[in-house]
Amino acid sequence: MSITTFKRRTFLAGMAATGGLLAAPHVARAQSYATRPVRIIVQNAAGGSNDTLARFVAPTMEEYLGQPVIVENRPGAAGNIGFHAAMTAKPDGHTLLCSSVAILAAAHTSDNPPGNPVTDLEHITQLADGPFRFAINPANGISNFDEFLAHMRANPGSLRHGTPGFGGNIHLLAEIFKDRAGIDMPAVHYNAVGNILTDLLGNEIQVGITGPHHTKPYIESGQLVPLMTTGPRPDPNFPEIPTAADVGLPDVQDFRNWFGLHAPKNTPQDILDQVYNAAQAALTNPDVVKGIEANNFVVMDTSPAEFAAAMKSEDALYAEAAGLIQG
Repeated sequence: MSITTFKRRTFLAGMAATGGLLAAPHVARAQSYATRPVRIIVQNAAGGSNDTLARFVAPTMEEYLGQPVIVENRPGAAGNIGFHAAMTAKPDGHTLLCSSVAILAAAHTSDNPPGNPVTDLEHITQLADGPFRFAINPANGISNFDEFLAHMRANPGSLRHGTPGFGGNIHLLAEIFKDRAGIDMPAVHYNAVGNILTDLLGNEIQVGITGPHHTKPYIESGQLVPLMTTGPRPDPNFPEIPTAADVGLPDVQDFRNWFGLHAPKNTPQDILDQVYNAAQAALTNPDVVKGIEANNFVVMDTSPAEFAAAMKSEDALYAEAAGLIQG
């Protein structure tokens, strides 16, 4: 049995033993939380991955807490508008933040970040996790990662990759990748992943680094070739391709496409515990799990301590990567 499976089963057994899954709204009200609607701030416009995930978990959390759980989109300024709104909200559990890993990149590349996401938020749990996948246009005659690396070392700067914005998490991932692999691969910056895919399919750029769902249909049709995936587990769609660890790039492996739930700093521990339990109730709901997995993500159930440690560790990598593009 995996650790993740054990945690979920332990959580369900404990909740069932106390009647928690059924009585949770009454327990929450008796403990004076939640007393009014709970809003989950999302740093992006409707339709993005973290917006989708927040809307997956909100209904079950609503049942658990006994109050409406409303997803509120606060896009803009590389996610800093939503971060600021959550960070400065009253720490009473009625305002939460559903972030993506991009919150770490923005902290190091924004001109005036509103705060430090590692230290200025309470970290409740990671909701879902996925890799970033490297793919190449087959017109370049490269069919696997080893051929790609050999080509780049023999022909520095000959292939270009696309990012969805200067200083974003994918840009910083690419900088660490190039540094650790010892290659030169110029970046072309776009304002949307869709534009990256258009130019990647047309070979205007040769390499794409995206979430797995973006390139999956084009790999299946032979229009793109997968090279490598980040994260701690095999690619969810193409398990035969190597992970970054398989090719000797452990720091690149540590770049993951996660989504997490936070609260304002100094939210009382008993409230944080109830929000965590509400999130776990959602993440053990089969319909929620099915929806998350259909979007090519893996359901997570990290403890607050595990989430906080991951934030700190990954933040150090993003800080190093930001230094690479700034100096």
